[in-house]
Amino acid sequence: MWIVKGAFLGIWLFGFGTIALLYFAIYRNLSPHSAVGATVITGYTSQNPLWWAALAVCLVLGLAIARSWSGPVGLWIALLVTGLIPAGCLTLFLVLVYKLKQATQGHL
Repeated sequence: MWIVKGAFLGIWLFGFGTIALLYFAIYRNLSPHSAVGATVITGYTSQNPLWWAALAVCLVLGLAIARSWSGPVGLWIALLVTGLIPAGCLTLFLVLVYKLKQATQGHL
């Protein structure tokens, strides 16, 4: 069970870390009423080797924490509830990219 908890904790850390990275690298410096392309976001995330290294570090850190400390049940419930925020942001981003791809091909 500690493996599942550790992987969940690592993914939670990674999700909020990605949100913080995107905020501080891109969105904090944007002027009002401006947009960011999907290629900019993927340049900071899936195309960046440091982002993938951070995923591995977060998973190892989450596994190490869960192995050494089981934590109260309330902690895992709070992680589950707050973990929905990054998952929702990722889902929203993927749906928007899919719809934009359809719109550029004239399928809407």
